[in-house]
Amino acid sequence: MKITMKMSQEAYPIAKKVYSGQLTRNDGKSEINRVSGMNEGSAQAYITIFLAMMNGEEYKRAFNNETNRFLFESIRRDFGEQYFKKALTAAQKHVNYYGTLGKGNLIGLQKIVDELKH
Repeated sequence: MKITMKMSQEAYPIAKKVYSGQLTRNDGKSEINRVSGMNEGSAQAYITIFLAMMNGEEYKRAFNNETNRFLFESIRRDFGEQYFKKALTAAQKHVNYYGTLGKGNLIGLQKIVDELKH
């Protein structure tokens, strides 16, 4: 199932609640599924990627570039420059990781990261 922009927008406030400790990851996954219709596996990945971005950590799963840009912009708006830079760092680590898999490169995500860094 394709993750739509509407799903991403509906999942974001729930991922924020997981980050702040108001919901467990499991409850967040179920809530994203209930609210947006995103399947639970994708909802789990969404939370994992959001948490990795907030901590500047590498993540393994990929999202479409529209969702990535939405996450960067939302994190910048809601959490400020420090967390925005952590999100870009996490995405760069993801691009680097993906490049080692032999499946090609995430050129679109790399362009977004490069654009937003400057």
